[in-house]
Order: sequence, then structure tokens, then C-alpha cells
Amino acid sequence: MLRSEENRRMDFGRRTSPRFSTRCFPCRTQELRTYLFTFTVFYLLVCSEGSYSKTCDKNCIFGRCINGTCVCERGWAGDQCQHCQGRFKLTESSGSLTDGPVNYKYKTKCTWLIEGYPNAVLRLRFNHFATECSWDHMYVFDGDSIYAPLVAVFSGLVVPETKGNETIPEVVTTSGYALLHFFSDAAYNLTGFNIFYSINSCPNNCSGHGRCTTGNSISSSVYCECERYWKGEACDIPYCWDDCGSPDRGYCDLTGEKLCVCNDSWQGPDCSLKVPSAEPYWFLPNVKPDGQSLDRVSHKAVVHGKLMWVIGGFTFNYSSFQMVINYNLESSTWDVIPINGGPLQRYGHSLALHKDDIYMFGGKLEAGSGNVTDELWLFDTRTRSWSPKTPSPGLQVQPFAVEGHTAHIVDNRNGEPIMVVLFGYSPIYSYLSLVQEYNIRTNSWSVAEMNGALVQGGYGHSSVYDSSSHSIYVHGGYKALPANKYGLVDHLYRYQVHTHT
Repeated sequence: MLRSEENRRMDFGRRTSPRFSTRCFPCRTQELRTYLFTFTVFYLLVCSEGSYSKTCDKNCIFGRCINGTCVCERGWAGDQCQHCQGRFKLTESSGSLTDGPVNYKYKTKCTWLIEGYPNAVLRLRFNHFATECSWDHMYVFDGDSIYAPLVAVFSGLVVPETKGNETIPEVVTTSGYALLHFFSDAAYNLTGFNIFYSINSCPNNCSGHGRCTTGNSISSSVYCECERYWKGEACDIPYCWDDCGSPDRGYCDLTGEKLCVCNDSWQGPDCSLKVPSAEPYWFLPNVKPDGQSLDRVSHKAVVHGKLMWVIGGFTFNYSSFQMVINYNLESSTWDVIPINGGPLQRYGHSLALHKDDIYMFGGKLEAGSGNVTDELWLFDTRTRSWSPKTPSPGLQVQPFAVEGHTAHIVDNRNGEPIMVVLFGYSPIYSYLSLVQEYNIRTNSWSVAEMNGALVQGGYGHSSVYDSSSHSIYVHGGYKALPANKYGLVDHLYRYQVHTHT
């Protein structure tokens, strides 16, 4: 059926009128939404495919996984970020540092700076340490740089045998800072180290025998309040071992000298030895002057009257080092002898006592490298003063500069006191097999013309003088061996002073 003209006009009007266009706007909006949704899905598919993050084959220990690769935190290296390699700064009041959970790698160089606050006491406890001995080292400086005093060097094994072993070394710095530097060579590696540190804490946590007490201010020092039967900075020294076997063997006297008082039939520091008894025992006196550095190695000591004189020695920090100290055998107390002037710090020297004078010869000077000296100094125990003993002018024989030797003052066949110097190491002549003699009366040196067996000199041996036979017995030492080798020996020589044999 044909529609009328009026109907056709009405249809045209519907197609062209604004009202028809407004009524179809929802349709166009729906089309736009469909287009945007399709575009978004396509964009997400394309972008996600291009930025898909691959997982790492292994766990990133000190880092995070990015696109299948471990990106390490600062100071760490390796495919799992498992090796230290670089610098670290630690600012917490306590914490720990380690080379990593596995063996350290070759040619490692790692540095840790622990920042406390000025003059705070900082303690480092080496809970585990295992490096190639004499090749891989950990240096500890009391300050924030390598120019600060060196207080410790570790190399080798420090592994506690039991849990809570108090023999684990504890290093202390007093500047408020500590710099630790570790390096390894290219040959061999071990499990490394785990070191715990704490700022302004008590030594060894008072060893479980006391309470750590601190002051009110942040700069106040802390100290151990020890339990009844314990003493020492870390409460690690008992006044009375095993309570002196009370009540059968003795009792612990805490009112007087704070030690064991044994019953009549018992003796020893813990009343464990019967009377009479020929069994020897050790006793540990521990009364030390506060704030003084007594620790040292390669020093020498002589006993004169009731005093044991200790002179010289090597230490990591000479800033508070005292050249001369003594120990009173009667009162069991140490004393530091302040002296103005005198010889430079040294170690590997010798001491010999004659009347009230102590003769110190040779040794290696602390200042500089390779400074082995031929100096002879006299220390007067009465005036507590030093004086150099320069050989008389015009004499041809000069002493050999040595270290690691030994010396004794004895009477020669003419009854004159002489100082006999045996062997030692010379930076010019290496290990000496000579016996040098210094005549106290004439202030002159000579080299003995020895008879008898051919001897081989060395370094670091021991010797004792037997006055009944006028003989010196020399044992051990470090010597040059055949085939260009060096090592320790068990040689025992007897040197007869009067006959030079």
C-alpha cells in the first residue's frame, strides 16, 4: 500500500528533527563505551606482554628481583647479592655485620663504619670468624678512618666450642666510632665472620654474673654491678672458686682480701690441694690500675726484690702505652711508672739485671719499619730514670743491632760482670750465630771467639743461666733451615761462659 504524502513528510521529519537525534544519544554513548573497552583491553594486553617481570632462579638475599636478575643493595654483590663488596654505614645503637651467608669470595674488600657518638664505648663481639690464616684479614680502627688508632687485626679461626663461650674476643673502641676493613686474596676462602656490636653496653654482658648499670644521661658510662662472689670489669673473675670447698676445705672471706681461707689440711687458691703437697698451681692476681694500658707482647721482665719490672713490648695503640710498669709480688698489684724522656717504644729487646740497674739492649723501635737498634740503655730502679750507655770512644768493636735475642749478666773468668747477648735477628746479616759480650766496667763490646760445637743462631729462643756451672742453656727459636726454608726448631745448646765453649 502506498503511503500518503503526509506520512512521508512525517517520516522525513522524524529523521531530520533534533528531537529524534537526542533520543538516539544513548546509542552513541554505548558505542563509545564499547570502543574504549576494546582499546583498553588491547592496550593492557600489549603493555603487559612487553613489561612482564620474569622471576629469578635463585633467592635475592640482599637485593630484589627485577626482570629475572637480582639487583643488589648498596654494598652487596653476586648473582644472589650474597657477598659483601663495598662500604656500609651502621648508625643503630646495636646490630651485626657479616660478609654474607656463604663463603666470602676472592679479592673481597668490604668496609663498615659504625657511628655512635663522641667518646662512647663501642664493643665488638666476634661470634664467628673463619678466614685464611695470614692471608685474609680484618682490621679494626678506633675512629672513623684508617688513620685512627689500630686496635686489632684478625686472621684465622675464632669459633666458639660451646654456646655462650666467654673466650670469644671482644674488641673495644672508646672514640664512639669503629672502622672495620676486611680483604681477602685470590687463592682461598672460608665461611667468613659474624660480628655483633653495641654502643655504650657492658663488657660481655657482665658474663652472666652481674647487672649492667647506666647513668641518666646518654653520655654516661655503663658498668657491671657484680654478684657477691664475682669481680672484674665483666664480672668474670671469681673471688672464690667452688666456694673454697666450704665447709670441709675452707670458706670464702668477703670482708678482707676477698679470697679463700683454707682449713689447716688444705691449700691452694680454691683450697683443693692437700697439705703437704708437691703439686704446683696457678694463681691469678688481677689488681690493675684504672685507665692504663698494660696489654703488650714481645716485652721483657726481670724480678728485683719484691717487684717484677716489665719494660717495652708491642701493642696496637701506643697513645696510652706505658714503657715501664711493675708488679708487686707481695701486694699483688700493678703500678705504672711515669717517666719523662728515655728510650723510644720498642719490642723484641732484652733485659738483664745487675745490682739495682736493668740493662736493656737492642730490639725493634716502634717508630718506622725496619728500625732494629743497637742501643744500650740503663734503667735505675732506685731513681726510676733512664740513661744511655754509649760505647767508649776509640773502641773498634761496635755491637750488632738485633731483635729476638736473649741476654744475661754473668761474671767472666776474671770475676768482672759482663752482659752476654746470644744470637738474634739482624736486618743486615739475617740470623746471627754470634755471642756478643758487653763489659760493664770498661763500657766496651766484643764478640766471643767460640769453641766446641758449631751452633746455628735464631730468633725468639729462650735461655737461662745456671750459676753453678757458669753455663747458659739456649732452647728453640725460629731459624733458617736447609733448602731455603725457615721454621721452628727444638735445638738445645749449652754455652760455657768462662771457656766460650
